Amino acid sequence: MQKLMPVAVTNIADNITHQPAYMTIVLNDHKYSTARKKTPFILKALNEGAAAHGRLTITPSRLSLADERGTVFQTLAPIPTVITDVELGLYRSIVRQLGNGVRMKARYTLAVTLTSDTATYQMLNTDLSVLKPLLAWITDFHLHLTDSLQLATSDIDWPNLTADQFEALTKGTPYFAWQQTIGAHW
Repeated sequence: MQKLMPVAVTNIADNITHQPAYMTIVLNDHKYSTARKKTPFILKALNEGAAAHGRLTITPSRLSLADERGTVFQTLAPIPTVITDVELGLYRSIVRQLGNGVRMKARYTLAVTLTSDTATYQMLNTDLSVLKPLLAWITDFHLHLTDSLQLATSDIDWPNLTADQFEALTKGTPYFAWQQTIGAHW
């Protein structure tokens, strides 16, 4: 692991502007998330699911950001004068797999940074199937997109992203480095 990424594990409303937070994204009435509804105590003790998940709900008239308890703490209009930039990135980390012995696999995480006229919100989501509808939404609402990895023009099957595809996309960028995460993802 080359790099530590501090992630907001609680109090998302106060931390999301200076630390990324895992967020379920609700877009076109579809929920994109790998978050557990409830994490059993033993898995919390093992750091599985230790990071809280908030929620970003996108409708035609607004974006609502809610904390881990479901309380909305920010609402934004989806217009270019309010949302001045949407930046996309992609990280990878190694996580344990359930089974005998030490089994590891790569987990890919979409990073979405929304910059508004008042703050910047850093979000993470491990359900890569959100990428195409999110890009369509950005285009439909004429929002500025910062996409250094050219994710918008790639024809990759995002839910089935391979290590070779990830490395081809990220080589020579800060996203290429392995990230360290807490816990496992089963």
